[in-house]
Amino acid sequence: MYRLPRVSIGLPVFNGERYLKEALDSLLAQTYTDFDIIISDNASTDNTERICLDYAAKDRRIRYYRLEKNLGMAANYKQVFELRTGEYFKWAAADDICMPDYLSRCVEVLDSDSSVVLVCAKAMYIDENGALLSKGAPAWNVLSDYPHERLRYIICVQSDAKVDAWSGVVRADALLKTRLIPSYPSGDKRALGELCLFGKFVEIPEYLYMRREHENASSFNTANVEWMENFFNETSLNVFLPTVRLCVDHFITVMHSKLFVADKLCLALATLKVGYWSKNRVIKEIRIAAKYAVKAFLFSRGRSPGLR
Repeated sequence: MYRLPRVSIGLPVFNGERYLKEALDSLLAQTYTDFDIIISDNASTDNTERICLDYAAKDRRIRYYRLEKNLGMAANYKQVFELRTGEYFKWAAADDICMPDYLSRCVEVLDSDSSVVLVCAKAMYIDENGALLSKGAPAWNVLSDYPHERLRYIICVQSDAKVDAWSGVVRADALLKTRLIPSYPSGDKRALGELCLFGKFVEIPEYLYMRREHENASSFNTANVEWMENFFNETSLNVFLPTVRLCVDHFITVMHSKLFVADKLCLALATLKVGYWSKNRVIKEIRIAAKYAVKAFLFSRGRSPGLR
């Protein structure tokens, strides 16, 4: 009788042919084997589909789905989560690498401590050729017994940190209580803020995750309007006000939580302070959004029949 795997790995991909094989090989080489891989192809136009079909034919743990049109990053991440079967879930990137013991170490912690909802490992950053660039600092241990303290840590301390924790293994029932990932840069911090209300985050001290930094990564294209619009399937106004949107979302998380009123007020104030501390970044984002809004308006006016 077939038994559902304990861990589901969701791999959303769009035009990932360059690094996809290496990413899949690293997942299939895990020492913990009770998992399946759900690939959702966001209407890729390169050789991604053929690579996925070849891997799915070789390993029954791989399930491949292809969207007819590109729905954007957030929708594709949601898709793989909705297709999960395991009690534990992990998002995987098509250009990153997990060391063989990644899953086993994460599952070990989740099995041993019911108060933990997310387990990740320390990250190394590599370039497009796999050469080591740097090692991430240990920053994702969120171990307070009090939800408001965990949320304060996400809002205040991690406001400028890279979100390596999102590569971790989470309890699917806890993640289901969040709004998942929104359609703007660094929006995964919103989901982490919601998730931490339901339990602790643990960062394994070993470097078991390789995050690839390359010219086609979203972190390298935050000022490229056309690229970000396509990646998130959003308008430039939404894409280029991420700091404002994240602060608003954190505020909504605080207000909709079940925390005590006093804790809500303190966290709301902390969110406003983070917004103020980030005012230079907000001003820059507003200028970029305004620039492209004017550009789009002039373009539309120039194409109107009355101006020809």
